[in-house]
Amino acid sequence: MVERTIAEVAALVGGRIVHGSGAGRITRVMPIDGASQDAISFVTKQKFLPVLASTKAGAVMTSAKLWSEGEISPPSSTAIILVEHPYAAFAKAAQLFARPIPVPETGVHPSAAVDPSAKVADDARIGPFVLIGAGATIGARAVLHAGAHVHDGAWIGEDTVLFDHAVVRHGCTIGARCILHPGVVIGADGFGFAQEMADEEVVHLKIPQTGMVVVEDDVEIGANACVDRAALGVTRIGAGTKIDNLVQVGHNVEIGAACLLVAQSGVAGSSRLGPRVTLGAQSGISGHVDVGEGVTVFGQAGVMSDVEPHTKMAGTPARPAAEFFRTVVRLTKLEELSRKLKALEKLIVER
Repeated sequence: MVERTIAEVAALVGGRIVHGSGAGRITRVMPIDGASQDAISFVTKQKFLPVLASTKAGAVMTSAKLWSEGEISPPSSTAIILVEHPYAAFAKAAQLFARPIPVPETGVHPSAAVDPSAKVADDARIGPFVLIGAGATIGARAVLHAGAHVHDGAWIGEDTVLFDHAVVRHGCTIGARCILHPGVVIGADGFGFAQEMADEEVVHLKIPQTGMVVVEDDVEIGANACVDRAALGVTRIGAGTKIDNLVQVGHNVEIGAACLLVAQSGVAGSSRLGPRVTLGAQSGISGHVDVGEGVTVFGQAGVMSDVEPHTKMAGTPARPAAEFFRTVVRLTKLEELSRKLKALEKLIVER
């Protein structure tokens, strides 16, 4: 169990103690309304400030702005740590106190199937029933949990983790310090078919998907997400991008650095996302669309044409968010306008 003084945690997160003592000891991170004396918590919104008056947390992180607005007197046993970004401070504290995830022992488990031509770093951890194909490379300190598959010629970078049943198919590359959660599939065939008529029936002719996938460094991909290989060339996921569960990335898609793709979002083939694009849950990008740098696509929006950088998009078909919400407000007033119109029509008829 990790244990640190409040003063040590404050230094770690770049904060300063403005109330209470830094001598208390912290062993975990907990929600503010249920925290115990050995826990540190955080407040990011004004509505949670009143909880400070009764919290049992040993320490609470918040911003100077919220602290000045709150006018709350926390218990003397609770230290208040002011930080610039409370949520980021929470992330750092959570990393410090998180329980280690069980990992396979260093080396190759006896049940793993490793082709003799594969290159596996001596300090990699290869779990039970892992498959490593011919010519594959597993980098230093990489961890492959039970049932992970790395097919022929694939490359796994140093310190990368593949959880249970993640699959990296032939010829694909995963960079350093990546995390692939259970059930991720990298490099399945893109959805490519040509149609022709045969005896007055439509025949779908499969187009061989001969390209590859490149996942750059520091990418995390959630459970059961899929990134399809290119028909020709490369499907690319930029460095630092984070992809949630059940996301679909089509063939020949290019995703820039530091993007966020939230659950059940999807990007159709040959579309391009610039750096720092955010796709809300269940949003979709149509094929052959360019989405500029810093764009935010709201949940369930459908983008069907190019989007200029630093735009917020909502609705289907997606349009600038301010325009979309003005339209929604107007729609909510249609019933009232309809009643008024009928009343006016009745007055006209009566006259």
